[in-house]
Amino acid sequence: MIQLLSWNIQNGEGVDGVISLERIADTIFNMSTPDVICLQEVSRNCELKDGTQPDQLKQLSSIFKGYRPFFGPAYNVLRPGESEREQFGNIILSKLPVLSNFNHILPQPVDSSFRHMPRQVTEVTVETPFFPICVMTTHLEYGSQKQRYAQVKRILDIKDDIDQLSLNPATVQEPGPYAKLERSNKLILCGDFNFEPESKEFALLTNNSQNQEGLIDAWSQIHPNTKHAPTCGIFDKKQWPYGAHCRDFTFVSSNLKSNIGSFVVNEETDASDHQPFFVSILND
Repeated sequence: MIQLLSWNIQNGEGVDGVISLERIADTIFNMSTPDVICLQEVSRNCELKDGTQPDQLKQLSSIFKGYRPFFGPAYNVLRPGESEREQFGNIILSKLPVLSNFNHILPQPVDSSFRHMPRQVTEVTVETPFFPICVMTTHLEYGSQKQRYAQVKRILDIKDDIDQLSLNPATVQEPGPYAKLERSNKLILCGDFNFEPESKEFALLTNNSQNQEGLIDAWSQIHPNTKHAPTCGIFDKKQWPYGAHCRDFTFVSSNLKSNIGSFVVNEETDASDHQPFFVSILND
């Protein structure tokens, strides 16, 4: 069995306004000792609400000893008057060997009616005791459904590319960049999707069309006919005035649906405005 944890940590800012990555780590390890940790809203040299500009990649690398970090910035800019580059995105921390790593920038179609920012997907393929697994984590646009829908379509295209490459590998293999890259078609996609289960984005991601195979919602696979546990808005009523709801998910490819062993949401912690959750994957 392996365990994967996902959490939008809001740069480590709790509902009390205190920014603490150590508290994030303590909360995670009080839940379990995950093999793979996927965190959203991680920053490098961004000015946070307490006025600091920490390099959270370095901080998390120091705190999570024994894990190898793979940071995926959605943008990388040098602000006027600054000497250090600003980055913001998602990170995967893995105790398992990572066979490959990719960073995918998601589409940002014009939508001037909302504030919006660049978004991305971090992808790694990890070696497990039973088979390689491709793990992706993302944080989709909050304000624009148009952008979220386009971003979901792009994620499905990435999945389709991986599926097709696994079925039709290049016949010519050479050392270096032309050598085969391990990208498993056994896929786990997790993160903060900024949509709810009734949305058209959720339907698109889980729908099997004529050209593409959709993904399986892990919660519904384990808890059929049960409402999703809330992952947001339990404690932070200022940002989420309409209360507790679910906007964070784990999806898996159909060839992994029988391997889902458990899905647990921590509804007790207020170390972020979102809740951490973990999924266990069993051997065949």
